[in-house]
This record gives sequence, C-alpha cells and structure tokens, in this order.
Amino acid sequence: MHEHRQPLERRAGAKGWVAYRVKPHITMQDLMFRCHQVIQREVDVYRAQFGRNGVDVLEGHAAFEDPHTIRVTGGGGEGLFRAERFVIATGTTPVLPRGVPIDHAAVIDSDGLFRLTTIPRTMIVVGGGVIGVEYACMFSTLGVAVTLVDGRRRFFDFFDAEIVEVFEAAINNGWDCAVTNGESLSRVLAFDRHPEIAADFNQTEQDWWASGHPDHVNDNSAGDTDQLAAGCGDLFLYYLHSQLTFDWPPICSAGGRTLGAGYQSLTGYDPQQGFNDFIAALSTIDQGGTLSLPPSGNPFPIKT
Repeated sequence: MHEHRQPLERRAGAKGWVAYRVKPHITMQDLMFRCHQVIQREVDVYRAQFGRNGVDVLEGHAAFEDPHTIRVTGGGGEGLFRAERFVIATGTTPVLPRGVPIDHAAVIDSDGLFRLTTIPRTMIVVGGGVIGVEYACMFSTLGVAVTLVDGRRRFFDFFDAEIVEVFEAAINNGWDCAVTNGESLSRVLAFDRHPEIAADFNQTEQDWWASGHPDHVNDNSAGDTDQLAAGCGDLFLYYLHSQLTFDWPPICSAGGRTLGAGYQSLTGYDPQQGFNDFIAALSTIDQGGTLSLPPSGNPFPIKT
C-alpha cells in the first residue's frame, strides 16, 4: 500500500525548498488509479516468474472431484487435473466486530476503504495489526487526521518486543519511509535482525562512496528508491549505533527530519560536523575508491 501512494507524493528538494506532492490535491480516484497500476504490475511479475519456471497458469473456477482431482471451468472450457497434493490459497476477508454496523459510508471495513469516493479529513482505524497500521500510515501521509485505536498493550504483539518498541518510538519522530531516513532505518533494522540478507545490499554502500559520497545525512530529499542515498543512510545509522554506541531505541526516539537532525539530538553536536567525522572514519578503510566492508555491511567501530 505504501507503493500505491508513493508517486502521488514524491519528494524533491533543491536550494531550500521541498515539493511534497506532484499534485496539490490527491483524490481517491488518483489513489485507485495508482492501486490498479501496482496490482497489474504485481500480476505481471508473478506471470513472468511462473513462465520462467515452467509453471502453467489456469484461469477459472476450481472444484474438487475427489481428494486428488480438481475440475477447472473457465472461458476456454473445462478440464480435470490430478495431483498428489493441492495447496489452497484463497486470500482473506475482514472480520467484522459483533454489534458494529458496517454501513459502508461512515463505518467501513478494510475492503470497503477503496470504495470511498473522497479522501476523508479524519479517520479512526480500529485495530493495530499489519493492515490497520499500514492504512493509518498511508492516509496520515495523505493529510488525513488519523487516530489508531488498539486494545492490546502494544502493536504487533506477534513480533519481537524490541522491534515493536523501535517501531512505536519511530512512528511520530520524523522517520519517513518515503525518503532516505526512514528507508535506511527500515533496512538496518532488518539487517540487524537478519544478518544473512545484509550482504545483498553492500553494493549500494559502495556505489554511494564511489559516487563521491554526497551528503544524504543532512539532505533528506531523495526518495526511497534512491539506492545511493540509502547506502549513505545505512552506513550513517551503523555509525551512530556501532561507532558512537547508541542503541536502536534511542536512535529511533531521537528521530528528526534528517539523519543529521537525529545525530544532533543524540550528541548535541552540529550535524555537519557529524557528517564530516563520519566521512573521515570511512576514509580510513578506503582502498582505491572501494570501502573495505564486511559481509554485514557495517564496518564500525573503526579505530581513528
């Protein structure tokens, strides 16, 4: 869903100004148009993957004839298909609370959200699960005053408690996954939890360094698909965590509109000086224009 709204409010900065949206008034029609584009792209990706792997796709309605046979009826007729095992993946539908009338106008479920004709000024989202939080974040970004209500003591109670605390600390502290600081935070927290995937992103850090290591610490205007900016952000967050020895929860609590602002909140020092010190530390592991990085992508602490 984050992908659905992203191009509608792409950020770009130049000489002190920031353009937050590509059009001044985003409508539900804009959102749905983008939504359908994303869905079609995902369908195309799946079809391409199936084709590369020799998986046949049958479109139609399926019904079991017996435990090992299904009948598929579609536009091209019908046929019987046998298999030792079948996997049934039907998707989900919203669970409606008892005693709450769903009128699909003032009170709607998650499926009915995109049948709205206008973007509301205010919204109450009941339920702090994955879908509820995603919708709350998405509409908040679009300028809706969102209140998120959940009866549990913490969001995502099926996740690791420490990660949940980090998420809750980050939610209103300037982190924005549409731009560099939020994208980098989500990446390094994922790498911290799953080190085995970090090496796949090392090249983004190398590419940023090789490009002249521009300052994406104090400039947060790059979008979340800008790999050079994300490589810079990853390394700076590692610098805060492993070189300056701040734990992740304090880093998230510090927040800020830029990574440099977070640095200043944590250390009390000028953010430009922080970036300069960061570059100076990395320069000590520069080997002919390439950083000497471990598989984790985190070269810190560095003895300077």
